[in-house]
Amino acid sequence: MNRSLLFSILAGITLFLIPYSSAAQDLNKRIFSSEAEQEILVGPGNRAGMEKEPFKKWFDQEYGSYQLNDSLVHILKGTHLSDMQVMVILGTWCSDSRREVPRFFKVADGIKIPDDQIKVIYVDRDKKVPAEDSLKYSVTRVPTFIFSIYGKEINRIVETPEDSFEKEFKKLCGIIHTKKFYKNQRAKWEGGNVY
Repeated sequence: MNRSLLFSILAGITLFLIPYSSAAQDLNKRIFSSEAEQEILVGPGNRAGMEKEPFKKWFDQEYGSYQLNDSLVHILKGTHLSDMQVMVILGTWCSDSRREVPRFFKVADGIKIPDDQIKVIYVDRDKKVPAEDSLKYSVTRVPTFIFSIYGKEINRIVETPEDSFEKEFKKLCGIIHTKKFYKNQRAKWEGGNVY
């Protein structure tokens, strides 16, 4: 293979991969917050951001100490939550986030919600996200858990669940079932396909 062709192929591959490498670098972005007087995460992220120091200590401690409601988790494992998306908006500087987010992930793991159905957004002390319109989420307190189906918000938990995440997921299953039933019925009435 001649050198110019090889160079062209390598240059093309490099140009193709640059956007993906820069997007990955923006995930779980760390900054030092003078307001919080500590390192915090900001912007889009995932659970992996909390599983690294200095966040790992509080994440692992709360995740490990939370006792699942095994009977509800067992029931919820058989439910159809595949259409549900969850957006978790938190501040790594916030004591409520440090307590509730690991608990949420423990329940999500217990009922087998895949990570690709959970979007994590880290906010600063002003509850803002750099380079993103944080007003569109209407977040006034963290953590905020936004549950949606078919792109529509169906429930929101602000700071703490009323009782437990397990019971919140049980309520969501009822909402999702009702929305699926309605969508199926509307498709039947309009002569469309039923899934």
